[in-house]
Amino acid sequence: MQAVAVQIRPFETRDYDAVAALNNVNFPEFTSSADEIRYDDEHRPAHCRWARWIAECDERVVGGAQYEQYAGAYNPRKFSIQITVDPTLHNRGIGGRLYAALIDALREFDPISMNAMSREDMFCRVAFLQHRGFREEQRDWSSELDLDSFDATPFRKYVDSMRSKGFVVRTLADLLANQELDERELFDLWVEVQDDVPSPPSMDRTRRTFEDWRTRNLEHVSLFPEAYFIALDGTRYVGTTQMWRAPEKECLRTGLTGVRRAYRGRGIAFALKVVALEFAKQRGYGRVDTENESRNVGMLSINERLGFVKRPAWVHYVAEWSAASRA
Repeated sequence: MQAVAVQIRPFETRDYDAVAALNNVNFPEFTSSADEIRYDDEHRPAHCRWARWIAECDERVVGGAQYEQYAGAYNPRKFSIQITVDPTLHNRGIGGRLYAALIDALREFDPISMNAMSREDMFCRVAFLQHRGFREEQRDWSSELDLDSFDATPFRKYVDSMRSKGFVVRTLADLLANQELDERELFDLWVEVQDDVPSPPSMDRTRRTFEDWRTRNLEHVSLFPEAYFIALDGTRYVGTTQMWRAPEKECLRTGLTGVRRAYRGRGIAFALKVVALEFAKQRGYGRVDTENESRNVGMLSINERLGFVKRPAWVHYVAEWSAASRA
């Protein structure tokens, strides 16, 4: 197909709506509002590098590209990249121009590798990455639950069983309203659970600071305190699941679900999921989305029992800089 003449320029704050629209059509299971993207940009840790570019054609935004680093997976020489192009303009050279801009900008940091994502059935994106030396290293299942057909009745016995063992479920909203939230205890629970979530082999897992976690958790624009559930054993926080607001008003997105190591095998995670889904249904939501790494058999089993239906997998790709920078 004939190449499209585009102008590549640095991102500007006026581009947030266009960036969100491109993100949502390219990554439909990971939609973000302009406000969410803006918030994340404004609260990036100082040591994590990032930059973004825009592709314009006839004064219309038709593509975007960015590199970034994450506090929870930080290596100064490793970068995540993302390229988005208007689907009606695929195979017109826009992605290649944006990729070249990324490569040129990254050279000064002496990278050793880059990673990217694509859904397995997005063949144009997959071919684009493979042509540039990217190889698959992990698969995540994206799943959804139709709440109109969800019936919590068969599962309430698991909630009753958990409570009969002395565990109490409270929401973040309740703890905040009663000035009982122990933020450090919740952070400690998150760290322990997150450490056991499978991650891509090339990722360097690093400890986030309490301040960064608080900013991206308790203060985030998509936080839904009433849908943030915590299981307690006395005053100890032992398990959690949360649902976060999504740009689609009828949908909620599942966050981190997990239980402290010493409390696993007691049905806490399953019971928390039941409580959360029943809450979502009662509030009139129509769908809950979730993602799980393909090796996370325990959580995948829980979701399947509850009726979640898998969608095409999202694949993590990695490329050595020596190969990717020559493409």
